[in-house]
Amino acid sequence: MTPHLRAEIDQVAEASIAALRAPSILNTQPWRWRLAGNNAELWADRSRRLDGIDPDGRLLLLSCGTALHHATVALLAAGYDAGIVRLPDPDRPDLVARIRQGRQRTADAFLYRAIYQRRTDRRPFGDTRPGDAVLDELRAAAERHGTHLHVVRDDQVTAFASAVAHAGEAEHGDARIREDLLAWTTRDRDDRDGVSPRSTVPDTHRTIAPRDFNLARPAALEPGTGSDRGTAYVILTVEEEEPSNWVAAGEALSDVWLTLTARGLAASPISEVVEVPAVRVALRRLLGGVGHPAIAMRVGVPVDDLEPVPPSVRRSGTDTIGLPGQP
Repeated sequence: MTPHLRAEIDQVAEASIAALRAPSILNTQPWRWRLAGNNAELWADRSRRLDGIDPDGRLLLLSCGTALHHATVALLAAGYDAGIVRLPDPDRPDLVARIRQGRQRTADAFLYRAIYQRRTDRRPFGDTRPGDAVLDELRAAAERHGTHLHVVRDDQVTAFASAVAHAGEAEHGDARIREDLLAWTTRDRDDRDGVSPRSTVPDTHRTIAPRDFNLARPAALEPGTGSDRGTAYVILTVEEEEPSNWVAAGEALSDVWLTLTARGLAASPISEVVEVPAVRVALRRLLGGVGHPAIAMRVGVPVDDLEPVPPSVRRSGTDTIGLPGQP
């Protein structure tokens, strides 16, 4: 093996390790990486699909898209473009992408640093609303992936809050969804996945209530003094409902989240509004029938005097990255 090829293999391996930090639905981390020559192959792990919440695998592919973008950010920080082929084999739909080290370029670690700073912050945010300039930057981050970011207008917040509430009620009454939530909020710490009570907050009075993750274990994160009055609600939409669009939506979600983190903002996803088909349809009507909702988020200015949210537990590289010849 030539030193050049060895360096390429090392670089894509490092990128796949950085991608272990990517956000995913209920922190299921539903992916596997396989090193193959100078490529890293990203595979969807269907054993981690949520049967009740995500029967079609939309959010599974979106989660894989976040991992793919994290890997490209790591390559960029090392001074390389990423050569990506998405969904390269129709006969193997779980092969989400192949990624390799591309052309050398000026290194940019702006988003890479945010990989290790990003948290899912479910606490109420402050009174100050994110500025128009940073919201425009988030729109641009989404557009880079063929995905659109809609900022919920003030006159749409009531309807959006109603959609979130309806989704919560529908999911509370669905035994399969409650089973998913229980399974992934009561994980053993050795599993290194799922949603920990350390990152969930008790219900507080808000315009849009947080998702109830505390079916079996009480929330352990103090909500703080935030009012959520300055929170911006955003919805990522895709043009078509195809697997490639869900992967792209995940890449956009990663780009948006890392960008806002780098700008000192915080966020948490609101995925329940796309998990219930009837609510997803209502949300599309709210958007004027333009695009298909992929996921929503709340974005805001964190309260200054609060401690950082504890990092989510993560599976190890030995659990998720296969060497050549391994499955």
